[in-house]
Amino acid sequence: MQNDDLVDPSQKAAIKRKRSDAVADRIRRHIFQAGLKPSDRLPQEPQLIDMFGCSRSTIREALKSLEVQGLVQNSTGPAGGARVASVSPARTIGLLSNYFYFHPINIVQIYQIRRLTEPELAASVVGHLRDSHFAALERTIEEQHEHPTDAAGWAHHRKVEVEFHEILIEACPNPLLGLMCRFVNEAINWTIGTVGDNELSWAFSCANIDYHRRLIDAFRSGDAERAREVMHEHVLSAESFLLRPNEPQQPVFAEPLQLD
Repeated sequence: MQNDDLVDPSQKAAIKRKRSDAVADRIRRHIFQAGLKPSDRLPQEPQLIDMFGCSRSTIREALKSLEVQGLVQNSTGPAGGARVASVSPARTIGLLSNYFYFHPINIVQIYQIRRLTEPELAASVVGHLRDSHFAALERTIEEQHEHPTDAAGWAHHRKVEVEFHEILIEACPNPLLGLMCRFVNEAINWTIGTVGDNELSWAFSCANIDYHRRLIDAFRSGDAERAREVMHEHVLSAESFLLRPNEPQQPVFAEPLQLD
């Protein structure tokens, strides 16, 4: 057996991290196997120590790791402890974006994916949009009709244009497709401001209004194929406004996203 007193402090830290990561994996499996739902309480700390045969500090580090991932919520006090949390889309996308700090992607690559996913999103929501969805979609179009006169106005235009697509994501019956589109939408959010606050921006807004209106018509008529076609045209149009020929492409995720 290895004598801890003879182990280098940096090696001790690495071993401890590995132990806490392994315990975090076992706690995660316990959550799934026990069928625990958001807000369900995990066993108390002494029980977890017995269950996993490890120290208090290892259990606490494992729970902290799961909290960072968004799967667990820790609280203190008499009624405290660890509860299962619902992993938010924002946290999922924030953690996923970490990968792209070291494997940079640019807007050209984002649109390569968007051309594939957004048309399928549009087709998938046909028959799944409720009256509340249609009302929200109509509101975003109405808010784009006024010609902005300052930077704040242009920023609001860009915001509601993105909101239109977020509403479709919320209605998407395929969670994986929805998550992919949400990630792409977040990337677009980071770059859409490059259109600026000029007449090119107004042309961009007018094109978006037209495509959004045509999409709503396809949704209301229940025509999934038409919705797919219009969304494909819309994505190509937006790409033509956002991309600058021969302009160097900067990484989309140049700084950390908020996890929540």
